[in-house]
Amino acid sequence: MNKKWFLVLFFLLLFACRKESKTLPPPIQIPQKLPPANGLAVTVTIDQKNLGAVIPENFEGLSYETAILTQNPEVLNINDKVFIQLIKNLGPGLLRIGGDSSDEIFWTGNTRKTGTGKDSLTTSDIDRLAAFSSQTGWPVLFGLNFGSSNIGAAVSESEYAYGSLQNNLYALQVGNEPDVYQLYGLRSPNYSIDDYLGEFETYRLAIRSTVPSASFAGPGIAYDTDFIGSFADNESNNVSMLDAHYYVAGPATDPSITYKTILSYNWKLGNLFNVLTQNSNKFSLPFRITECNSIYGGGKAGVSDIFASALWALDLMWTIASDNGQGINFHGGTGLVYSPITTDNGVITARPEYYAMLAFKYASTGGTIISAANNQPGYNCSTYAAVNTVNNTTSVTLINKDDINNLSFTIQAGKTVSNIEIAWLTAPAITSTTGLTFAGGKVKADGTFVPAPTEYAVNQTSFVVNVPAGNAAVVTFK
Repeated sequence: MNKKWFLVLFFLLLFACRKESKTLPPPIQIPQKLPPANGLAVTVTIDQKNLGAVIPENFEGLSYETAILTQNPEVLNINDKVFIQLIKNLGPGLLRIGGDSSDEIFWTGNTRKTGTGKDSLTTSDIDRLAAFSSQTGWPVLFGLNFGSSNIGAAVSESEYAYGSLQNNLYALQVGNEPDVYQLYGLRSPNYSIDDYLGEFETYRLAIRSTVPSASFAGPGIAYDTDFIGSFADNESNNVSMLDAHYYVAGPATDPSITYKTILSYNWKLGNLFNVLTQNSNKFSLPFRITECNSIYGGGKAGVSDIFASALWALDLMWTIASDNGQGINFHGGTGLVYSPITTDNGVITARPEYYAMLAFKYASTGGTIISAANNQPGYNCSTYAAVNTVNNTTSVTLINKDDINNLSFTIQAGKTVSNIEIAWLTAPAITSTTGLTFAGGKVKADGTFVPAPTEYAVNQTSFVVNVPAGNAAVVTFK
C-alpha cells in the first residue's frame, strides 16, 4: 500500500472512531467501598415484614399569611418561574393560606384597584392564587376571616374562593388559632371551645347553603389541645381533616433559645401527637400540622436559619409520618428568618429547611413506613425507614443531631444487599447558613436541583454508614 492510500485509510478509520465515540454510553461508575466505622456505634434494625402507614404524596407543604396576597402581587405569581421550580422540585404538596392576618384582612368582593389597601382581600388576589395553584399543582387550604364575626363576608369569600380555585380548593378553615382569640382581643376574655363550636357551626351552615360541597378542616389550634378533642367530638362528621399548629419555642427575642433548643426532645410535640392520633383513630379522620416552624415570632437568627434547622425539620417530618400524620406545612414568607424559601436582595433563595424537604421527598416518595429501631436511645440521633413496594427499594434516613460526636450506624438490612446509594444532607458546619448540599447537589439560581448520590458496594446483610456530627444521610438499597 502506497503512502497516499495509507493516509486515506488512516483518516477514514480516525473519523469512524470519532463518530462511534459519540454514541458510546457514559462510563460505568464503579461503586466505592464503605469506609470503616469511625464514630460511636449505633445499630439500626430494619423490619421489612411489618408495614406501617403509607406516606401521602402531598405530605409536604408550605404555609403563608393571607397578607402575602395583599402586600405584593409579585408573590405567588405564575410569572415567578424560580419559585414555581422550587415547588416542583418537591413534587405534589399542599399550600396553606391563613395565619393571624386571615382574621385581620377584610374581603371586598371586588377587583384590586389603585388605592385598595393592603388590609383588603380582593377577587384579583384570589384569582392570582388560583392561577399559581394550577401552575404548581398544589391545592390550597384556605383560611377565612373569622375574627371580624362577619358571616356574610365569609360566605361571599368562600363562594368566590370555591369558584376561582375550583378543584384546587382543598378545604376551608374557619379562623386561625381560636384557642388564643381572647389573648389577641378578637373575642371576650372568657372565650371557650364551646363558644367557638357554636360560631363554627353557624359559619359552616351558612357557607354550605351557598357552597354545598365545601370541605372544612379544623380547629387549627395554637397550643390548647383540649380544643382538638371537643372539636372532633362535635364536628367529626362535618370536617375532612383535623389540624393543629406547632412551634418548638418562642418568642424569637428569648435569649435562652439556641440551636440546641430545636435539636432537643420537646414534650409539647409528644402531647400534641397523642391527642391528634387518639382523635384521628377515634373518628377515622386524617390529621395534619398546617402551620409549623422552629421559633415563633418569625424565627430566630442563628437558630432558624442555620443547618441545625434542616436537621430539625427532617426529623420532624419523619416523626409526623411515623405517627400516621398526613403532612406538614412549614410557615414562611418574605422577611421571616425561618422561611424555607425567601427572597434575599431580590433573589429567591432556598434556605436550610428547604433542603430538609428535598431530603424527605427523596426518601419518602411512594413509601410505606417500616421500623428502623436503633439501640441507642440515649444518643441525640433519629433513624427512620420506608419501603417502596413498587420498585422494592428501602430508604433509611439517619439523622445525627449531636454537634460533637460522629456516629457509626450499623444497618441490619435483614437481607443481602449488593449496592447502596447514600445521599448526604450536609453543610460546612451545623451553624452554617450557606454551603448546604443534598445528594451532592445544590439548588441552582434558576431553582433547579439535580441529586447525585454516591454508590457503594456492600454485598452483606449488614453494613456501616458513618454520619459525622451534625449531619444526615439517606441510604437507599434493594
